[in-house]
Amino acid sequence: FWYSFQNGFSGEVIFESWTMSFYNVLFTVMPPFVLGIFDQYVSARLLDRYPQLYQLSQKGVFFRMHSFFSWVANGFYHSLILYFVSELIFLWDLPQSDGKIAGHWVWGTTLYTAGLITTLGKAALITNLWTKYTVIAIPGSLAVWFIFLPIYATVAPKLGFSMEYAGVVPRLFPSLVFWLTIIVLPVLCLLRDFAWKYAKRMYYPQAYHHVQEIQKYNIQDYRPRMEQFQKAIRKVRQVQRMRKQRGYAFSQTDESQARVLQAYDTTRERGRYGEMASSRD
Repeated sequence: FWYSFQNGFSGEVIFESWTMSFYNVLFTVMPPFVLGIFDQYVSARLLDRYPQLYQLSQKGVFFRMHSFFSWVANGFYHSLILYFVSELIFLWDLPQSDGKIAGHWVWGTTLYTAGLITTLGKAALITNLWTKYTVIAIPGSLAVWFIFLPIYATVAPKLGFSMEYAGVVPRLFPSLVFWLTIIVLPVLCLLRDFAWKYAKRMYYPQAYHHVQEIQKYNIQDYRPRMEQFQKAIRKVRQVQRMRKQRGYAFSQTDESQARVLQAYDTTRERGRYGEMASSRD
């Protein structure tokens, strides 16, 4: 986007075309799936103990228009830092020690790598629960890129396509500027995000932040156990259902039933409909 203003909207690109296509379908495809399936801000056990946490979703705390536009603005902020700081670093195409310049595609590949690390770093920053799948998705995606890049950038030009990568790898990986750039730029981008998350958690905490601390440090809750109360309620209801299914009109014990039967005098004569005969007869 920002490069379009610099190239006069000529259609020239800063990233190799296939690499740019692989960004969404290979290098950043796994984190959203893993976060959506496995991430949870508190465990199910604590959600059961503190059901008021469900009000956060009911009130739309996590899904609001304000949150959406905040993410969009944050993305523009990251892109500004990535593009213009990297442009200053690669000013005059970064002359090399051998008298040659790094070139347009070395800058683009460095910028691509820094942007990928920033994206994966942001995913790591918002992750609440780290599982083996999270490790595969976030650090694993970055590992896939560093394996893919030298192989593709070496083989593709020899096969006659992606000629943009011709001669890029020998100037990219030995360069100290490349390694410093892909470390410094993501840190600059995510520094504000980290500071905001820290301030929000420490000075403006919400209910789930407190519960996360309880979960992290395994703090015992000395209030009456909600789960014990619910178990007692379930047990009472189970007994009530069993009594309803027995078919008896009363639920007395055998001793009480005997007393009821013994209360009737079977030796006395009764009427046609079971009524006691009158003593006058």
